[in-house]
Amino acid sequence: MTRTGDGMGMLQTGISSPTIFFPHFPPQAVRQAPSRVLRWLDRQRQRAALAELDDRLLDDIGVSRWAAETEARRWD
Repeated sequence: MTRTGDGMGMLQTGISSPTIFFPHFPPQAVRQAPSRVLRWLDRQRQRAALAELDDRLLDDIGVSRWAAETEARRWD
């Protein structure tokens, strides 16, 4: 039984590269010329992650709770 359009075809046809089915993210075209929106979204993601760190981890990276919360509230 040969199935096409899914990962099973890779097993049956002997294709050894899983990157055919799992492309890189973000796409290469976006990676080469990131837009302002994508950069902003990435900063917001990083700020949200910073806000979720506990005090021990913040101390490890040398950032105070106040500084982390101030950075997390930024929208620029």
